Amino acid sequence: MTPIPDLSSWSTSITDVKDSSIRYRGVPIEDLIDDGDLATTLWLVLFGGTPGTGSADALRRALIAALDHGVSAPSTLVARVTASTRSAVPFAVAGGLMAFGGPAHGGAAEGAANLFVEIAASDDHETGARDVVRRLLDRGERLPGYGHPYHRRDPRVPGLMGGVAEDRTHRRIARLCEAALRAESGRDLRMNADAAVAALLLDAGLGTADITLVTGLGRAFGLAAHAREELMEEKPFRAPSLDTIRFVSPAKQEEA
Repeated sequence: MTPIPDLSSWSTSITDVKDSSIRYRGVPIEDLIDDGDLATTLWLVLFGGTPGTGSADALRRALIAALDHGVSAPSTLVARVTASTRSAVPFAVAGGLMAFGGPAHGGAAEGAANLFVEIAASDDHETGARDVVRRLLDRGERLPGYGHPYHRRDPRVPGLMGGVAEDRTHRRIARLCEAALRAESGRDLRMNADAAVAALLLDAGLGTADITLVTGLGRAFGLAAHAREELMEEKPFRAPSLDTIRFVSPAKQEEA
C-alpha cells in the first residue's frame, strides 16, 4: 500500500516564518516592503531568485496586458453575474478565473506557448512554423493566439512584443506563425495578446505551464474590479428574462 502523507509535516522553500521574522525565499519581508517592487517580488515568490531586468519587465507587461478586457470577456461576465448574487468579491473572482482558464479564453496563451516550444526545437523555425500552421488548418483547428473577435490589430501586442528580454527567439517564432497563418489561410489573421504574452514570457525564461499562472494572476485584479463595481453600482441577481429563453422539446431533439 502507498503510505499516506503525514499532514503534520510540511516542507516549503517559499516563506520561512519564525518568531518576529518572515522571509520570502530568504529575503526579509521588511526589505521587500521598503524597497521591493511588485513584479520583482512576485517573481521571487513564484519562481525563486531575483529576476533580471528583462524578466521583471516581461512579468510587469504580461500582468498589465492580462488585467482586463471589459464586460465582453466571458470570465468577466461570470464574475459579475456571481457578484450580482451578492457573493463576496473573492468568490466572484474565483468563478471568473475558472472561465478564464479555458482554451478558448485565457488558456489559449498556454496553447500558443506549447506550439512555440515545439517550433523552437525544430531545425528551421520558418519551416517549423509553416508545418504547425498547416497541421492545424488541415485538422480544421484554430491556431491559438491569432485572430480576435473585436480587434483587427490587438493594441496589447506591440507592448508585449517590445519587452526588453534579451532572448527574442519565441517572439520571432510568433511572427513567423503569423506570416504562415496569413499565407496558408488567405485571411488577415493577426497575433493577439495570447500569443504575444506567451512568446514574451517564454523569452523571459518561464515554462509553458507558467503562462496561465501569470495571465490568471493578472486577470484576477480586473475581475476583482468588475465584481466590486457590480456590488456597488448594480441591482442584485442578474439573470436572463424568461422570454429570451428558448425551450427545445424532447421530440424536436429526437427529430434533429
